[in-house]
This record gives sequence, C-alpha cells and structure tokens, in this order.
Amino acid sequence: MTTTWGMTIVMATAGHVWAARSVTYDGTFYHLHDARIIRRWGTKQGLNQLVNGPTKDTVLDEPAPLVTVVAPAMIALIPCSEGRWPSW
Repeated sequence: MTTTWGMTIVMATAGHVWAARSVTYDGTFYHLHDARIIRRWGTKQGLNQLVNGPTKDTVLDEPAPLVTVVAPAMIALIPCSEGRWPSW
C-alpha cells in the first residue's frame, strides 16, 4: 500500500530538511517529488512557521525531481498549506 502527502516539509537524519511538492511512501522508501533543501528557514517562530509558506528570508536550493529517503532515516513529515507555497 502506498501513502501520499501533498506539499510537505520533510526532516531526515543528518540535518536534512526539504520542502517537497508531494511525498509518497511505499513501505520501504519515502519518495520526495520536486524537493528543495531548505537552506535557511528565515523564521522567527521555528520550522513550523513554514507550513503557511516560505518567509521573505527563507532560502531554498534548486529543486530535485526526485529524492528517495530510506524509512529509518525519516524524522518527521509536516503537511503544509498547498496554496501558500510558490510553484517552482
């Protein structure tokens, strides 16, 4: 069974934090689609402030079409407001 999320902030081990257009989980791997590393959060209230979209101070890397993360490396998935994130 595959589980799918829409726009999501993804946290993994080694300090990796992405903003992904969608995430699917196949039981072994999390597949992050159109994912961008969040280089700088640019928030005053922590990472959760980004659920409503990036701030003017948020810095994102260029998007990768697909990032695959093995399940044991996953720390958290934070669903976001779809319409508040710009397209890339």
